[in-house]
Amino acid sequence: MDLKALKVKISLKDDGGAKYPDFNQMEPAKRGNSDWSQYIDSQGSGWLYDSVGHKDVEARVDEWDSPHGQQWGVILVPQVFADEAVSLFPSECKIIDETKLEKFYDDYHAKDFADEVVDEEALKVFDVKEKYKVALTPEEEAKKTKALDPNDDTAGIKKNHNKKWADFKVKKGYNIV
Repeated sequence: MDLKALKVKISLKDDGGAKYPDFNQMEPAKRGNSDWSQYIDSQGSGWLYDSVGHKDVEARVDEWDSPHGQQWGVILVPQVFADEAVSLFPSECKIIDETKLEKFYDDYHAKDFADEVVDEEALKVFDVKEKYKVALTPEEEAKKTKALDPNDDTAGIKKNHNKKWADFKVKKGYNIV
């Protein structure tokens, strides 16, 4: 799916909730004739938020610094949506290239994601048999080996393909243009 990366400034409303640009001001055809929040989920990535900056005590001195009262987010959207957003909201929206997107994704959005995803239920049978000193069959040993291999598709311990942009974009089929 060919998408543009749109960096968006999210402010705070008086009640403390998030204040997004009102993308519904776009011509309906440029947002798939639907509410913008549904459009970005169905035709793009949904929100990728800075999970770091707006919580920092000390401000970062880079383009992703999200000071108190503001947060950066990125949405991956079709070209027509991105162009219209920048046109309507030039101080809040900016198209960024994939190099900047990767830095944001890896260092700010997914920084605290686990390296691996563990399916405890899938591993429990091996723990129980070990606890009660029940030998695994050769088939179970093979399954356990696969379950402990983060790069194998067998349920158990898996590499978290949401941790790094390079893996996430392949998993989702995204192509940043």
